[in-house]
Amino acid sequence: MDTRINIAVIVGVVFVLAFAVTLTQIENQVESQEIDYEISEELITHWLEKYDPSEQTISVTGSATTSSEPDTLIVVLGVESEAKTANESLSKNSNSLNSVISSLTSSGISEDDIQTSNFRIYPLYDFSDSKDKQILIGYRVSNILSIQTEKIDSAGNIIDAAVSSGANRVDNISFQLSPEKSQKISDDLIANAITDATQKAEKALVPLKQKIVGVKSVIIHDSVMPYYDSPMRSSFDGMAMDASMKSAPIMSGDEEITTNVSVVFYISTE
Repeated sequence: MDTRINIAVIVGVVFVLAFAVTLTQIENQVESQEIDYEISEELITHWLEKYDPSEQTISVTGSATTSSEPDTLIVVLGVESEAKTANESLSKNSNSLNSVISSLTSSGISEDDIQTSNFRIYPLYDFSDSKDKQILIGYRVSNILSIQTEKIDSAGNIIDAAVSSGANRVDNISFQLSPEKSQKISDDLIANAITDATQKAEKALVPLKQKIVGVKSVIIHDSVMPYYDSPMRSSFDGMAMDASMKSAPIMSGDEEITTNVSVVFYISTE
């Protein structure tokens, strides 16, 4: 009997000790969490100084614009072919397009400057006999090339060479700035745009009896307005271009480059 009592006492003591240890661990975790989430007064002060809702600011947009001659020519043209079967139409189109590419490279255009911009093959239907019934009459294949070159004076020659060798579509001719030249011009305009923003802010603050005391933020926006000679979509139905069209001059114009900045100034009373 005494032995049973002693064992019960020992078990009870062990249980109490285990419970005490567990309680201590929980209290330590709570204290640890409280320490982890404690925010110092120094951090609070820094946050209030940086994000003080009572700070006085003025937001202004400045801009600077210039124009430059384009250095890139882009011509979009290609071949459309029709036949009774898809294979026949595709074969016909491929032969004509290979001839066009060969003619372009012979005229001095690098193969690296030529790429496919659009390819389509779709069925043709005749609806003339019945409105409720469509009759398959053939297939049309359209393969469009984009020629991009630094030879901006060669637009007429490119079209002549392409059309005379089988191209029956000329979709677009455009003159643009290369990314490198455009970026350099935009970078040069940043200072002028910021000056413009500063002058606008100063003029706005005069009647308010305020002055600029600092800069909070600056955001730069670039934009380029490409010059298009003539957005066009011409089809020659497999025929050579008319002589009067061949002799028509295709000239480039200047591109307009604009850099805009959004500036937030700190202001204060004079």
